Amino acid sequence: MHIIVVISYLAAAVAYLAGSTLLAVSWRGQRTGGRLILATAVSALWAAFLVYTEWQRSVAVNWLLMAEVLRYGAWLVFLSALIGTGQMAGLLGRFRIGAHALWIALALYCMLPATDLFQTVVLPLSVNVPLVGVLILALLGVVFLEQIYRNTAPERRWALKFLVIALGVLFAYDIFLYSYAVLYRQFNPSAWAARGFIDALLVPLLLVAAVRNPKWSLEVGVSRRVVFYSTSLMVVAFYILATAVGGYYVRLYGGDWGRVAEITLVCFSLLSAVSIVFSGRARSHLRVFLSKNFFSFRHDYREEWLRLTVTLSTGDADLRLRALRAMAQTMDSPAGVLFMRGDTDDFVPEASLNMPTPAGLKLPACAPALEFMRGRRWIYDLDQPPPLGDEELRAPAELISLPRAWLAAPLVLEDRLIGFVVLAQARARRAFDWEDIDLLRAAGSQVASTLAQAADAQRLAEARQFEGFNQLTAFLMHDLKNVAAQQSLLLQNAERHKHNPAFMDDMLATVGNSVQRISMLLDQLCGDATPAASGRVQLGVVIDKALAECSAQSPRPEYRPSAEDLWVRADADQLATVLGHVIRNAQDAAQVRGHVTLRVERAAGDAAIEIEDDGPGMDEDFIRNQLFKPFFTTKASKGMGIGAYQARKYVHSLGGAMSVRSIPSQGTVFAIRLPLAKPAGDATSDSKLRAAS
Repeated sequence: MHIIVVISYLAAAVAYLAGSTLLAVSWRGQRTGGRLILATAVSALWAAFLVYTEWQRSVAVNWLLMAEVLRYGAWLVFLSALIGTGQMAGLLGRFRIGAHALWIALALYCMLPATDLFQTVVLPLSVNVPLVGVLILALLGVVFLEQIYRNTAPERRWALKFLVIALGVLFAYDIFLYSYAVLYRQFNPSAWAARGFIDALLVPLLLVAAVRNPKWSLEVGVSRRVVFYSTSLMVVAFYILATAVGGYYVRLYGGDWGRVAEITLVCFSLLSAVSIVFSGRARSHLRVFLSKNFFSFRHDYREEWLRLTVTLSTGDADLRLRALRAMAQTMDSPAGVLFMRGDTDDFVPEASLNMPTPAGLKLPACAPALEFMRGRRWIYDLDQPPPLGDEELRAPAELISLPRAWLAAPLVLEDRLIGFVVLAQARARRAFDWEDIDLLRAAGSQVASTLAQAADAQRLAEARQFEGFNQLTAFLMHDLKNVAAQQSLLLQNAERHKHNPAFMDDMLATVGNSVQRISMLLDQLCGDATPAASGRVQLGVVIDKALAECSAQSPRPEYRPSAEDLWVRADADQLATVLGHVIRNAQDAAQVRGHVTLRVERAAGDAAIEIEDDGPGMDEDFIRNQLFKPFFTTKASKGMGIGAYQARKYVHSLGGAMSVRSIPSQGTVFAIRLPLAKPAGDATSDSKLRAAS
């Protein structure tokens, strides 16, 4: 029993220390709250002193009794603060003064053995005096609690309920304990040992009472999750303890069957406990019980919001199923169905959770109930009459007929009904009230926003796919237009030069090049073309190829090459196409009698290419806002507006830059700078380019 007593009061000391610490951290300076902190702190010291007393077994009994008196004094000081703030202050004023005088006198009486005054007293210190005194203090405590509760307005008793329960148990237990001690001149060993455990169980009730009484200036935050799990563990602990006691008595009085019956009972009890712990219905009932009796609001909105966010943002399931699960969790519902707009503007089931739906189920968006749900954000309790008593607003029969259907909650975003969910009856049946409505509406708005963003993201991804396809098509059509222009020039000159062997050679080379480019374009369109490799190429060879492709158009460019061979890292064909596009644009601007000049030189670590024409030029606004804008052209039906955009994009991909200088009525200069590569040329690329040109 010695170890049990130590553990019992040690548990009480830890519990009261934790409680007083939490209260002290939350204290905002009000006197009543400060006295509650004092009472819990003194109780922690009292329990710690009893642990020390039991462990040493050498402390005088008068010190133990003085600890008991001081503990009662602290609690009576707190109760006096409650009496002083109520209407019963005048009625209990004398009792309050008498109670304080009594515990102070008892404390002084217990200190007599430590003073010189005791040496002059003829009679020894009587232990019965403080025992009877503490018994009277316990009775006064019960009277104070009864009067406080009775004289509190009925609507305020809810706030004091757990304080009255906790201190009532404390005083009642001590009345039993001290009555036994007065009658038999000793404490009941079992009752004395269990006292610490019982006092420790009262601390959570005191904390809940502090939460329910903000006027005490104690802003204590008691987590619902902590209360739920601690209560669950407490219930399981008492269940196991009862099972052990039952098994002991079965073995004691069961005869030959006692041991067998004990093992069977213990196994059955453990099996039942595990089944209850893992039962969703049992947890739901416990959660409802705690919400009704321990908290001012049924829902912990912070926990609900965090859980909703986690459910929507994590998991391998489809977003629609996660959204349905998030809505179901808010109402502790085990099943539900999510309805969203289909292709025909009807609402169809998009996700189902443990609730089968008929095949082909559709609900028209123009149904009166759905319009009412959207406009009022109305949440249908499917077991209740229609809203406003209007039969036209009754929920659709298809929803009411769903298995265990309970609620229909809208998912509204900016006055748009994104969808709605039908939830099954909660695991623990309870009333559906305004707290549930507020929570479902807030959760529905968040879920609607998430679903709408997901739908917009999907549409944006599809639009980008189409944009990429359109961009590829535009590039291909631009290249095909250039090939067609080459073929057109050949046809225009064929009648005059068809008997010229040199012309025929050029024509065959041009046709062969056109066939090769068309084949490459077809491969790109089919997705069979491999990405072009960027190797070191001689810039002069690439420019010669580009000039050859533009030679059929007038005016012919004047080429001023660099004094040294310049090498760049690029794909030869693509770079030649880009340069050819810029040269042709200069030819179009200069027209037949104009001039086009192409200059190449080394500029630090870059190769500088300038293509100049004496055409009409461009203003700064056109260059800045329209020149490189895709699908914009000044050539009417002859152009597609993609060449300049494609050229600059490719030059940038090589790490280069393209700029434009132009003066209206004087001309334009396109300047291209490409990073130089090492002078070691690629012989294969060089020979390939020379053969192509």
